[in-house]
Amino acid sequence: VNDPHNTSSYERNLTPGLSDAQEGEVVHRKLEGFASQYYTLLKSQLEQQRIFYEGRLEEIRREYGGHRKKTVSPSAELISALKQERNQLAQRCTTLQRKCSKVSEDVTFLKNMNESLEANKKPMKHQIVEAQRERAETREMIDGCLPALEEKLMTLMLQLEDTPPLDDGTSSNNNNDTPDDERKRAAKK
Repeated sequence: VNDPHNTSSYERNLTPGLSDAQEGEVVHRKLEGFASQYYTLLKSQLEQQRIFYEGRLEEIRREYGGHRKKTVSPSAELISALKQERNQLAQRCTTLQRKCSKVSEDVTFLKNMNESLEANKKPMKHQIVEAQRERAETREMIDGCLPALEEKLMTLMLQLEDTPPLDDGTSSNNNNDTPDDERKRAAKK
């Protein structure tokens, strides 16, 4: 069976993916799209609610307009209830507008962060290359000096093994001569 998209194989695709800048731009566009959709949805819902409650008010006016009773309390209660609902809707609208502005701020922050990261990418790469170069130089220096030091250490170890041990800290002369006396005697000989 012919497989033009290579879906059954686990081989790597030959076309490269998006660069970091392109990927950041895609994310930015998606966030802006979501913010725009959110704003449009909020606006349409508020418009629908406005139309609904205006129609409801109109129905109430028609219903109670022709049948004016001596008691005003039912219509006053209804108006009070509608004012309370309007206040609740205004609060909800304010909350949604705050959320929308928060999303816009987040988009701006993420955009600035992305730009900052992109701007710092080259200096960081330069620092990494510099650190790698210094590490390689240090490694070369160690590799150059280490064999000579190991050889010197081996020579010193062999010399230590070849020297006879000192007798338990006493000097070779048994009298109470000072080092100056010993030097004078050695000079006379």
